Amino acid sequence: MADIFISYSTKDEELAQFVRNHLESGGLSVFLASLSLNPGERWTPKIIEELRGSEWVCLLASKDALASANVQMEAGAAIFSNKKLVPIMWNVTPSDLPRWISDYQGIVLNGATMENLGLQVAQLAGRIKADKTKGLLILGAVVAGLWAMSRFG
Repeated sequence: MADIFISYSTKDEELAQFVRNHLESGGLSVFLASLSLNPGERWTPKIIEELRGSEWVCLLASKDALASANVQMEAGAAIFSNKKLVPIMWNVTPSDLPRWISDYQGIVLNGATMENLGLQVAQLAGRIKADKTKGLLILGAVVAGLWAMSRFG
C-alpha cells in the first residue's frame, strides 16, 4: 500500500504528477490513479483498496476537483475512515471548500511559483515521513515487548 493517496480531478493531472514526484523524492510511496494503475486493471476496486490502505490523503482542491463527484467521494471516504487529510488548494481559497473539508488544515498555493510549490510539498513529505517513522518505531517496540513476554513470560 502507498503511504499517501492523491485525490484529484483529471483536469489537474499535471499538478497531481508534480506533487507525486515531489512526495516520492521525499522517500514516500504515492498512489496516483493515472500512473499507479496497470493496463486492464479495474479502477474502482483498486482506488478503494489504495484509499483504505493509505494513512494520508492529499486532496488537490481546485475548482475542477470540488466539482468532481469522484473527488468528493474520495474525500468523504478519507474523512469517514479517519485518514490524515491535507487539502492542497490550487485555484481556490479555504472559504471555497465545503465545510467538511475546511475543518482540515491545508496548504494554500494560490499564486505560488513552481519552486515554492515544490518546497511546500517537500515539507509535507518530511512531516509524513516523520509520522511514518514514529509509527514504525512504536510498532517495533510493541513487537519487541510481545516477543519478550512470550519468551520470558
